[in-house]
Amino acid sequence: MKKIIFFFICVLLTPGIMWAVQGLSDFDLSAHDVRAVSFIVDNSVVSGTLVLPHDLDNPPIALIIHGDGPQERFSGGGYFPLINTLLDAGIGVFTWDKPGTGGSAGNWLDQTMDNRATEALAARQAIAEFDMIDIDQIGFLGFSQAGWVLPRVAKEITPAFSVIIGGAVSWRDQGTYYNRVRMTAEGIDPNEITQRLADRIANNDVLFSSPIVPTTQMDMDSARLRFVGNAYWENSTDDISNMQGPVLAIWGEQDLNVDALTNAAIFREQLTPLTDKRTSVIVPNATHALLRADLFNYQLSSDWPWHREYLFLGMGRDAFAPQSLNLISEWIKKTVE
Repeated sequence: MKKIIFFFICVLLTPGIMWAVQGLSDFDLSAHDVRAVSFIVDNSVVSGTLVLPHDLDNPPIALIIHGDGPQERFSGGGYFPLINTLLDAGIGVFTWDKPGTGGSAGNWLDQTMDNRATEALAARQAIAEFDMIDIDQIGFLGFSQAGWVLPRVAKEITPAFSVIIGGAVSWRDQGTYYNRVRMTAEGIDPNEITQRLADRIANNDVLFSSPIVPTTQMDMDSARLRFVGNAYWENSTDDISNMQGPVLAIWGEQDLNVDALTNAAIFREQLTPLTDKRTSVIVPNATHALLRADLFNYQLSSDWPWHREYLFLGMGRDAFAPQSLNLISEWIKKTVE
């Protein structure tokens, strides 16, 4: 009897085990050509990883532009399903540690959006030095804050492609939206939220218009306050209208960090005339990072309960909204043909 029970347990568990193994394979790069690459920006070393699909000469290369925070090259492993999707489509990836994380010198909190754009251009030049890579095949794929970085980059040069995921146009407006969503989730009365946000905007407008910013304010330390002060008036509207080359701007419909509808409308207006190679897309049931909103919709990764982290590992690329990753890889492939 015990053997029979054991047999049935194995039968029931096997599909789940196979599913988890399949998901975990999306976090493995061992089947690909992985190379350490460093470059210099402002006399500081920036360290990263170049991953190339096997047996392809001159593949398109996506340079990853991080969102906010102390992001290392693989964003704690969160990038692996995306990277493997791109590699499966014959697209290489270069991603690096932000200054002060991993193997990169410096401090990312000292960077302005201009600094980040300069860093992206330096990364492009470093990858173009490889014999098997053509600079005309190098593009960018960025998250969130990339909405202020990539329009600057594509105004200076013509990338093979620019993909912006969850980008915001106005830092000031994005902060207001983020805080409204967070306070609403906390159950605060809508009228009180409106008043709090109005007070916050008024205070911040004065604070960040002053040539001397206090060293402490609200819940920020001096380094973060300096970083926000350098970015508070960022608005990429004009830069978007001057972007060169193909552009795919994409948002999750259920984005809790950025107002998807408003920002998508601005991109559509500024990218006019819209074409297949210059387009704005909103993905249903998707989060800020294009994950499935019904399972993973949190403003911060630190908000995730432990069981969601394990679910993400088990699902791999299936944790993302259906077809969202394929949409990106197929658009890049079509764009560079």
